[in-house]
Amino acid sequence: MTTTADTFIPAIDITDNKSVAVSLEGKNILICKSNGDYYAVDNQCTHQRAELTAGRIRNCYLACPLHGVRFDLRTGMPKGELTRVPLKTYPVSVAEDGNLHLELD
Repeated sequence: MTTTADTFIPAIDITDNKSVAVSLEGKNILICKSNGDYYAVDNQCTHQRAELTAGRIRNCYLACPLHGVRFDLRTGMPKGELTRVPLKTYPVSVAEDGNLHLELD
């Protein structure tokens, strides 16, 4: 079953290469913007469970602030040797009111 949730965060408040952590339906989610597009992923590295909130975003990749594992924001797939477990990703869009809209499952 898929549910939808509006985050009530105006899309314009997240600039390129920045992120915002939100809690929706008991999930800790990181909403990111890179190259003009929005992405949403679990806010927890699959290597050692560190929060990704302070991670650097470049060219659709998010780097874990703890050990530098990089994740592709489009697919959640990691790059490097520390983990092979991808991040959970969530579809995100901009609603008619300008707020971000996520699909949760």
